Amino acid sequence: MIHLKPNEFFLNSKSSITTELRSPQEPFPEHYHSFEEIIIVSKGSGIHVVNDIPMCLSKNYVCFVAQRDRHLFENVSDLFLSNVLFIRDKFQSCPQLSQFLPNTETGSVEWFIEDETAQRVNYIIERLNFESHCNNVTSEAMSELLFQQLIVELWRGKIVDTERLSLDDRVIAALVHINKNYASALNIDSLACFANLPVRVLTKEIKRATGMSFNHYLHFIRAKQAMYLLINTEHSITDIAFDVGYSDSNYFSTKFKQVLNKKPRDIRVNYRD
Repeated sequence: MIHLKPNEFFLNSKSSITTELRSPQEPFPEHYHSFEEIIIVSKGSGIHVVNDIPMCLSKNYVCFVAQRDRHLFENVSDLFLSNVLFIRDKFQSCPQLSQFLPNTETGSVEWFIEDETAQRVNYIIERLNFESHCNNVTSEAMSELLFQQLIVELWRGKIVDTERLSLDDRVIAALVHINKNYASALNIDSLACFANLPVRVLTKEIKRATGMSFNHYLHFIRAKQAMYLLINTEHSITDIAFDVGYSDSNYFSTKFKQVLNKKPRDIRVNYRD
């Protein structure tokens, strides 16, 4: 497996922050690194697999990846993203920043941000991309200040409801709703009501944002959570099927294989060996 080291990306041994912009991001094999990473998607779609758990990438998606996490990119389609790499032990200022940084000791953390926040974030990243690649004291200081601003913007820009949201944000809010309520009996009609959008519009926009239909995306999210439970718990496959929203374990196994091209039983056997 590929091991990415700080000296391959950071300007020097004292640097705490740098950026790697991908326009577009190509498929990349499984790797891990000796630093933390923030991934912010600005357009396109793809699959991001972290520690064998797949995540569906779409516009305004944010993911914090911990040190030593194994991850890869596949099935990408016009995927544009920003990678912000950082080593928190080397920060020189702003000790209160830790309250806004997710605790990644237990693995990656993900969410979506509002479209308005994304515009501010993109501007900050443009400046951070310049400053973090300049080898002088003032740019190092500016990089940390911009990073602090970026983290706070990402933290307070999380989508939490659908009020006063743009079309794009309503679609993202619908995806967030699926991500949180995958175990419920969701359907496109109730989701359209939640997002305050016509069914036809929401159906089209989900496909545009994720590259998947509503049903495919729902089964993907359920399979993702099932994968986590198969790897990290001793729950039976039948119990996991019920936990992620299915009333029939055979149907669950069929959908799981359709989405991930693997059987639940094979996942369980592989991780017990």
